This record gives sequence, C-alpha cells and structure tokens, in this order.
Amino acid sequence: MGAALVVLGAALRPDGRPSPALARRIETAARLFAAGRAPRALVTGGATGAGPASEAEAMRRGLIARGVPEAAILVEDRARDTLENARLSIPILRRAGVSRAILVTDRVHMPRALTLFRLLGMPAEAAPCAAPAGRRGALYRAKEAAALPLHAARAGAIRLRRGRA
Repeated sequence: MGAALVVLGAALRPDGRPSPALARRIETAARLFAAGRAPRALVTGGATGAGPASEAEAMRRGLIARGVPEAAILVEDRARDTLENARLSIPILRRAGVSRAILVTDRVHMPRALTLFRLLGMPAEAAPCAAPAGRRGALYRAKEAAALPLHAARAGAIRLRRGRA
C-alpha cells in the first residue's frame, strides 16, 4: 500500500475536546490527506482521563468531520507516550500493508517520533505542525530534549529483545 499518515496524540481538554496541539495535528493530517499524501491515516493515542474518549477517538472524529472517509482511518487507542505510539502502531500499519509512515506531530516533537518509529523498524518521514510559541514552546523544547535519549534507549532495548540490534 505504501505510505500512511500517522497522527500522534496529544492531550484532550477536560470536556473531551482536542487541546490546541491535538487540533493542529488533526488539521494538518486532514490537509495532507486531502492533498493526496497518503490513502490512509492511523490515529494513535490512548485515554488520558479527560473524558471517556481516547485521543485516537477524538482524532478519528476530527478527521471524519474534515472529510477523511471513516474507512481510510486506522485506530490505535492504547498508547500512553511516543514510544508506545510507535510500538503499538507499527503492527497495525504492517497488517494494513503500509511500508512507510508520514508522521504528523508538532515540529519540536518530531525528532523523537522519527527516531522511535525508525528504531522500531518503520521507515518514517516528517510532516510537522507548527511549533508552540513563547514560554510554552521553550518548556516543550526542554521536555523533548530530556525525553529523546530516554525513549531512544527504551526503543533500543525493545530492538535487542527482538534480536534486531
């Protein structure tokens, strides 16, 4: 099948609506789908405790509302972090015949997402959303700088257990 958009989750508001970060990802994925970048989209993210729906379900509904056919959307609704997004999404993508992921996430989150998908064996390319600005953006960049080596080490351990290192 080739490529699929992979839309990584972000927080939901307490009422279950997408946070600004999640809304950016939904909008970006819908635009890329409409432009023909990939015939499928996989949404990945579990429930965060903010309402009954998972991040993936909120993204699925958002994509459908923006014209993406329901039949074109794959759902992974258990992941709690970026490593789980990759670990749990890759088997779904492979079963669907997808050989390359086009990752949709915030620009500052993209290096970690790309690293983890690639370390776990899925070729991936970036389709970043705009980065948050100001103080919030600085905090996000600091979080990503700390999270990348930790998650890469965890992904490396998964590869070793699978005999792929």
